[in-house]
Amino acid sequence: MIKNILGCKFKYENDKMYRLNIRNNKWNCCSDLKPNKLEYINVKINKKDYKLHRIIYKYFNPDWDLEFSYNNQIDHININKLDNRIENLRLATCSQNRRNQNKKPNCSSKYIGVSWDKKVNKWVAQISINNKVKHLGLFDTEEDAYECYKKKYEELMN
Repeated sequence: MIKNILGCKFKYENDKMYRLNIRNNKWNCCSDLKPNKLEYINVKINKKDYKLHRIIYKYFNPDWDLEFSYNNQIDHININKLDNRIENLRLATCSQNRRNQNKKPNCSSKYIGVSWDKKVNKWVAQISINNKVKHLGLFDTEEDAYECYKKKYEELMN
């Protein structure tokens, strides 16, 4: 099905987005474009860059506002920024989007949301909610701290 987004014709087939080139009347695959330094694929529409995953989400949700804002973000469920299949995209707030990411390098724990506190010799579980860090507790094991984080994460994501 062909849809008009911001004056351009798009179609989504076999988990890829295509855009009609009005000069030669051929379909170009947007999904095959080279990603930027942040690993996102950008599509230029009316001299403005839009992230491909936002265009794809708009294609399937025509009433959704394409403009980026704090509470209007599109999250890649599996964290892979190049996996722009519609089933991998969901609407999210900034906090939800930030929670769904890989563990930062050089952390004391192998789990996201968990760190070692040298002062008390315990594992700390914490989570960011609306740009504020919420302390979830101190634990004897790294796994217990992660279970606490995971429980809170699931509660916030649902």
